Amino acid sequence: MISEIEERGGRVSFADFMELALYHPENGYYSDPDPRYGREGDFMTAPTASSWYGRVMARFLEELASLTGAVTLVDLAAGDGSFLVTVGEALGENRRKVLGRVVGVERSPAMRCHAAARFDNLCHLVAQLDHAEPAVGPVVLHASELFDAFPVDRVIAGEGGLKELWVAVEDGMLVWERHPAPSALVSYFMGHGVRLAAGQVAEINRSAAAIHRAILEWAGSEALVLVLDYGYEARRLYDPRGRAQGSLACYHRHELSRDPLINPGRLDITAHVNWDDLRLPATDLDWQELGVWPLAEWLVRAGLPEVAEAHGLGMEADLDAKTFAARQEIKRLLDPEGMGSDLKMLIQGKGRVGERARAVLTKKAVPEGTAR
Repeated sequence: MISEIEERGGRVSFADFMELALYHPENGYYSDPDPRYGREGDFMTAPTASSWYGRVMARFLEELASLTGAVTLVDLAAGDGSFLVTVGEALGENRRKVLGRVVGVERSPAMRCHAAARFDNLCHLVAQLDHAEPAVGPVVLHASELFDAFPVDRVIAGEGGLKELWVAVEDGMLVWERHPAPSALVSYFMGHGVRLAAGQVAEINRSAAAIHRAILEWAGSEALVLVLDYGYEARRLYDPRGRAQGSLACYHRHELSRDPLINPGRLDITAHVNWDDLRLPATDLDWQELGVWPLAEWLVRAGLPEVAEAHGLGMEADLDAKTFAARQEIKRLLDPEGMGSDLKMLIQGKGRVGERARAVLTKKAVPEGTAR
């Protein structure tokens, strides 16, 4: 990393540093041939924390397809294909009725190799969404923790105005540098009606809106987009009372760090999503927002109680070791002190698919106490 930055003049913007740390073809974090998520990795995602996530999604897709016909399912940042495999297994004999086409989009060549080894010829793997054939008919796009892994700009507010944080090499070590923030970063906060407090650190994902627009445009006029991620709307994301030092976080073996300059390429680096960045292009393209719900609420609305009952985990189930283990997995997804509350699902729809998804997701009341 140090030699790479020295070749670029000895200093780079934090966004460029994060791009190198995560996606360098040889030394980047996501270039490693082994999956980074899961119990043996550095962090957990909902699809890899429990197969119940994929089972619930399969049931939701069954309900949707019963109204729309078979859908094209696209998984953005598909990793090693765990989510798509679980959905396919859960659908069983119904898979061909529910899924007309399956596309896994994964930037990492190593992860695409892992996924290819697990899939049959019903799944098409691509490095970028625009490499896939254009969407035809009803489409469901799923993106789990896609946007929080995009490189971000980092700034700090002060009496002399907004400063952009860069990463430089000094005496063989990585250090922070401050540079006057370009007008685009200043305008970003103004556009969102945000004023940072003195000394406040914040991150900006300048690519999120454009990438999300491209996703929505690719999806067409009969589609549903499900974005599962950590985030808030701008007014909460940049509230100094909760995030005076920003939302940037690093993970290694499930331990949290706030210093991305230590062991770059060996740490996962993430920053929370500004939901407003994903809402603006949706509004421009006449998509409707069905909701932005905590993971626990999404799972309940999408059919978790019915799935659990169908698998013999209802109130009358025998309390044996198998039942206990399954209920513990479900509890992990619903945990109000963990991902059940922290992870949010943003649902955006267009056309009849969006309206039918709304009908499925709002047909029953959500029990009191579900994380909100």
